[in-house]
Amino acid sequence: MPETNYEKSVTELYEKILLRKPDKTGLYYFVSMLEKKQLTLEGVKKALQESDEGKGINNYSHYSDKYWNDLARVKQYKNKLSTGNENLDWIDDIKNKFSDYLPFNEVLIVGCGNGWLERRLYDSDIGSNFDAFDISEKYIDQAKKQSGDRSITYFIDNVNEMKHIPEKKYDAIFNFAILHHTENIDFAMKKLSHCLKQDGLMFNEEYIGPARNQYSDEHVKIMLEAMSDLPEKYRSPNRLRPPLANFRVEPTEAIHSDLVKPSFEKYFDVVYERNMNGGIAYQILWNNIENFQDPKDNEANKHLDYLLEQDFNLSKSGKVPILFWYCVGKSKK
Repeated sequence: MPETNYEKSVTELYEKILLRKPDKTGLYYFVSMLEKKQLTLEGVKKALQESDEGKGINNYSHYSDKYWNDLARVKQYKNKLSTGNENLDWIDDIKNKFSDYLPFNEVLIVGCGNGWLERRLYDSDIGSNFDAFDISEKYIDQAKKQSGDRSITYFIDNVNEMKHIPEKKYDAIFNFAILHHTENIDFAMKKLSHCLKQDGLMFNEEYIGPARNQYSDEHVKIMLEAMSDLPEKYRSPNRLRPPLANFRVEPTEAIHSDLVKPSFEKYFDVVYERNMNGGIAYQILWNNIENFQDPKDNEANKHLDYLLEQDFNLSKSGKVPILFWYCVGKSKK
């Protein structure tokens, strides 16, 4: 195949598998590998399909890997941190802490995926009318099919552009782990702050750790020390600091995650916030939850509780960074 066709072929694979055009880094990488004959088009296809983004689109889910919050005890841990009650997550807690605002009349969902968040908010009487957008047409189609007769309007938009979102319309905006994928985080925060009505609220649960999950040497050392106290079967087989090469196919993953919190605080006044930690347990449990899943396994529960205790203590002491953050804010006047 002539070299001039490689770019076209890679672009077509991106559009077919990831439902988007390739980013410059990914395009350059794959074209270069093809030109050097170190990869075939079938290899490019397989790499895209097996990426987190590719598997997520195929399964209509933003995340297809196995994460710490897939474990019931971790959910209780995060609930306790965000609401003070291990049996109450922050979404249900909105009825307690922000009851005077409810129901929100006009609500915007940022990066809706398959629509689970707006369906839950609508069914919980937290919001009445929803606008929800995503960059993926496939996600939008799936969300529409599951929306039933709920008052939800879906449309395609890009969080880096948000061309179809009016200003001063919304009583509430919800972002669930989307903004750490944003290339132009300052633009996105400024735009969202302008979309809220006066006294409107923006809710966020976000990853705010180091960009590209590039944990410091000291942080990795502390994670390894914590993990060394576990029996072999409970230790992570994965590298605790993922290689940057992993991000060639998924270039937006945690691209500016370290800027999420300062950017939010630049355009919003924080009215409620809680650290949800993660500096120890999150990375150790990433794609490593199988041996912790049986709630009746006392040994597994003991070791999981140990990890969460280390996570809490080392986060509180500041020895490891906070990776997850729940906050609510109002646009600065």
